[in-house]
Amino acid sequence: MDSLRLMTAEEFAASGDTDDDFEPRWNELLAGRIVSFQPPPPEHGAVVLNFAKAIAKYLQQAQDEKGYAGFETGLVVGRNPDTVRRPPVSFFVTGERFAEIDSRLTETRPALVLEIASTNDRRRGMRERVESYLAWGVRSVWVADSIEKSVHVLQTGRPPRLFAGSQSISGSPIFANFRIGAGELFAMPE
Repeated sequence: MDSLRLMTAEEFAASGDTDDDFEPRWNELLAGRIVSFQPPPPEHGAVVLNFAKAIAKYLQQAQDEKGYAGFETGLVVGRNPDTVRRPPVSFFVTGERFAEIDSRLTETRPALVLEIASTNDRRRGMRERVESYLAWGVRSVWVADSIEKSVHVLQTGRPPRLFAGSQSISGSPIFANFRIGAGELFAMPE
C-alpha cells in the first residue's frame, strides 16, 4: 500500500491477516493512518476482567436487562478519512445478541465504552478519544485510570464525574441497578 494514501477501515481490519508482526488490538486507525500502542500492563487486563465479571453477574440476576460485551472490537467512529478505535470493552444493547462479539470492525454503536489509561501512549489523546465516542453516539464512556486508581464517567449533556476507592459507580442510564465500587475495578486477580 502507498504510504501516502490513507487507509480505509476495511483495509485496516484486513491488515492483520497479511502481516505476522501486526497486532491489531494494539493498533488503531486515526484519520486513515495507523497508530500503535504499547502492550498494556497486567493492571489493564485486571480492569477488563473485573468489569466483565461484574457486568456478567449483574446481567444473570437482572433478567430484564439485555446486552453483551465486545473486547477490543474495532469501532468505526469516523469515515472519510476513516477512524477506528479499539477500546478494551464495548458494551452493546441493541441488535442481535452477540452479533459483534467476533467482529474486527463494526459501525454498530455500543451503549457504553470502557477505556483504560494504563500506559503513557494510551493516556495521550484520551480526551479526543472520549469526544469521538460521545460525538458518534456512545451514551456513556468510562475511563479507568490505572495509575490514579480512579474512574471518570462521561456522558453527553452531563458534567464528568470522578469515582475512586469505595465510591460506587452507577451503570445508569444503560443499566437500571448495576453498581460497582471504583476500587473493585483495579483489584488484581489472585
